[in-house]
Amino acid sequence: LVSEIEEESYLDFGLQIRDYLEEKYPQRALLPADPQLKALNLQKYLEQNVGPQESLLFAQTNVEKGFNALEKLLKDINGKYATGDEVYMADVFMAPQIAAAMQRFKIDMSKYPRLCRIFESLKALLEFLDASPERQPDAVH
Repeated sequence: LVSEIEEESYLDFGLQIRDYLEEKYPQRALLPADPQLKALNLQKYLEQNVGPQESLLFAQTNVEKGFNALEKLLKDINGKYATGDEVYMADVFMAPQIAAAMQRFKIDMSKYPRLCRIFESLKALLEFLDASPERQPDAVH
C-alpha cells in the first residue's frame, strides 16, 4: 500500500497512514477513544493484515529495494567480488543477505546478475562455505 499525502510526501505502510490520518483529522477518528476497544481494533487489524504472507511480502519488497540499489552501485565493478578481486567487508555482509533472500524470502535473483556473480564467487571460498547457516549447529532450518 503506497499512498501520496500532500504532494511529495509518501507513506507506504497501513499503520503509518492510519496514524497520519488520526493526527491530521482528529474529528474523524479511525479508532475508538476507549483504550480497550482501541486494542481490540488493532488486534483484529494485525490478525488480518500482518500474517506470514504480509511479512513475506514486506521482506521481499524491502530486500528487492536494497538489491536494486546494490546492482546500481556495483555497475562499474568487474571483479569477482563486491569491490574488486579481493574479499572485503562488503562481501562479508552481502553473502548472508543474498543467501537469506534466496532461501527465506524466495527472491528471484535472476533480476540481480551482479549480485549473483559475486555470490557465486563467494560460495566458492571455503571460508564462506564453512560460515553458511546450514553448516552451523545452532541454525534454524
